[in-house]
Amino acid sequence: MNKKITTAFEAQRQACEMLGSPLTRDVVGFCADNFAANGVIAELVRGWQGDPLNDNVPLRLAGFAHYAALRGDGIAAFYESCGGRYQDTDRAALAGALVDLFTREEKTARRFLRSAPQTNETGRAAMLLLGFSEIAKRLGLPLRLREMGASAGLNLFFDQFHYRLATDRGDMDWGRADSPLSLVAQWRGTPPALADEIEIASRRGCDLFPVNIADADQRMKLQSWVWGDMPDRRARLLAALEIADIAPPEIDRADAAGWVAAQIMARPSGQATVLYHSIVWPYLNVSQRFAIESAFAQAAEEVRSDAPLVWLKMDGRELGTIAQLSYRIWTGANGPEGEEVILGPCHPHGRDMEITAPF
Repeated sequence: MNKKITTAFEAQRQACEMLGSPLTRDVVGFCADNFAANGVIAELVRGWQGDPLNDNVPLRLAGFAHYAALRGDGIAAFYESCGGRYQDTDRAALAGALVDLFTREEKTARRFLRSAPQTNETGRAAMLLLGFSEIAKRLGLPLRLREMGASAGLNLFFDQFHYRLATDRGDMDWGRADSPLSLVAQWRGTPPALADEIEIASRRGCDLFPVNIADADQRMKLQSWVWGDMPDRRARLLAALEIADIAPPEIDRADAAGWVAAQIMARPSGQATVLYHSIVWPYLNVSQRFAIESAFAQAAEEVRSDAPLVWLKMDGRELGTIAQLSYRIWTGANGPEGEEVILGPCHPHGRDMEITAPF
């Protein structure tokens, strides 16, 4: 188990480096070193039940540090999200502050570690938008949105965001010009024209640990998962919460496999059921993945043209890899295999995408 935890630390440290978060990289690096030295981190995670990589143990620890900073702990001095700053020359001082924090707040940290990371990264909507637009154009029906691993359900409101997209054909704008949340992203390649309007019939999600956005502490935890030296991501989160506060989404506390089966088997006529997820698949175990794939295979046998089914994914097979945006569509006329459309690889935070599908 010690080797697995060490591997998880190294994989996450490299991911933080790749994604441009030196603060989180060094928080994770401290945790790795402290674990190897049998320090307080070893006391916290030794004997972890489960896979420390799939359970994101390093990010749980980093999330607690940010949570403490947001609550006013002295470690906030290193967090840009709290008005602080961090440079590589601060690494030794950061390590000392982390030893103090985890030692002083060990009981609180243990409780926090029970929580799975949930960034509810709204930047991903700038990638998902292309999928939703293509689906709406092809089917010409209102979309019945069903999000697996929805967290607080913020991306269920993708149609209420504003988008500024830099493309090879020039800038594209879509969505509400007066939206509190404006997303800026790059689409490389040749993009199609976006649907003028995407009608939403209903919005619903599921999560094993749904975030209640009416609860102040849960809102703070949600912010804590956003890396503390990426203030733009936190600003997007806060703007999306402002939108969701008006009419909070329905998020069921449920296991993904059973919930997906229930949602895609009973589809109302006159609507296109779109089951989607973003950076969720790697967190599921093999049996959950198999159950979801089996549910789609069963549902695909009985698709009618007035109740089509779509599986939209912004995901990779493994954590820390570049995601891919794709969808499989069943119209009732294209058989039980349906049609898979791969739109292209994209940044896991929704920063950019390379459109590889021919339009």
